[in-house]
Amino acid sequence: MKADQQAFVDAVLGRGGVPPGLRDGRGGLEVYRNNLRALSAQALAVAFGRLRDELGEDDFASLAWTFWRHAPPVSGDLGDWGGQLADFLVERAGEDSGLPDLARLDWALHQAERAAEAPLDAESLQWLGQGVPEALWLVLRPAVQLLVQRDGPVLVWRATWRGEWRRLSTAEAAFFRVVLAGATLAEALTQAEVKGSDAEPDFDFGTWLQAALQNAWLHAVRATPPNATTT
Repeated sequence: MKADQQAFVDAVLGRGGVPPGLRDGRGGLEVYRNNLRALSAQALAVAFGRLRDELGEDDFASLAWTFWRHAPPVSGDLGDWGGQLADFLVERAGEDSGLPDLARLDWALHQAERAAEAPLDAESLQWLGQGVPEALWLVLRPAVQLLVQRDGPVLVWRATWRGEWRRLSTAEAAFFRVVLAGATLAEALTQAEVKGSDAEPDFDFGTWLQAALQNAWLHAVRATPPNATTT
């Protein structure tokens, strides 16, 4: 970017003075700045609707403009913008405010809705009846994510093109964590039992499998280790 172009961008973002060539046209610069400020709020609200509702329109718009100047978009697709917001909120508001967790949930749901489609490989389910857990791997759909939050673990996924989420028990979270890490079904079942407690119902794989099929969590069952990019 040429020096004069960079100076113009810095001026619009409020990171520098008005370039000499624009000093007589400050009104035009304010128009650019106001348009960009409005765009920042609109773009951020696409992914962070819950956070906007929590903060209110005015405070959210102020956050969006501040965040835009701190970490502006790096691609032409504004849907890619916002991944750093949770860390930004940790610095500005602190983890105990609850805002970073809300931003993480919003962003995970946004990512789930944009994830690649991976239909169920129904034929692969036969391995559950033919193989042994020590030699089977579950492959979850790309939209499935596990979040660790202050109020406990949260599962995020996509159902009918909309992001969904729910809280998990300790045992369920342990199972998902191991599966997402690419371990065998046997290892996942073992971890679910170890991480459980007397205060929780025992982890039941049959119940989990029914939910995984109903909620579109599961992509396939493999009898060979899946590639890391598969999960």
